Amino acid sequence: MRTRMIHSSFLLICLFAMSEQCACPVQITQAIVCFDPIVVEAKIESVAEKSYYTNYQISVTKFYKGKREYDTLSNKTTLKTPKHSAACGPVVLKVGTSYILSVSAYAGIMQHNLCELQVEASSATNTLLNGIAGKYQENCDCKIPSMYEVPHMGPRTNNQCGHSTQGCDGVDSICARDRNGQCNWQNC
Repeated sequence: MRTRMIHSSFLLICLFAMSEQCACPVQITQAIVCFDPIVVEAKIESVAEKSYYTNYQISVTKFYKGKREYDTLSNKTTLKTPKHSAACGPVVLKVGTSYILSVSAYAGIMQHNLCELQVEASSATNTLLNGIAGKYQENCDCKIPSMYEVPHMGPRTNNQCGHSTQGCDGVDSICARDRNGQCNWQNC
């Protein structure tokens, strides 16, 4: 009886630990850009570790979306990221590198986790650049055709890819209206 209770307790502890994992929806860039209020290119200037989060000091070099939202922030140089997997971290950015990032804003500070867009600017695809320059936002009302039928456009070079069961194929593709008004994946 005691052995059974120990095994049951151990099983419950394991299940609880597994339940504290980050669960991001399918990483389709268009959906991320449409959802997040700010999309920027930013250079990582420095990093400071805290108990539960990491603060990156950034300098924004280009806006793709959310300039007005950014202007309302009380802190325009700090990007707060989680350190633990339960909060969709850790986010690892290299000092001196520029990234295209989607961010949320809470309490006047930019926040970012692994469920959001994070691509080194130097390796951004033409499809991604066309999308964040306006194609994604123009077509936010398009329903992504199917999360299981993502088009295959080649690999993506960011740390989100390892967290997707589908890998990185097609995540930067653009879903837009065709001449008949139907939402379909576009060849870009």
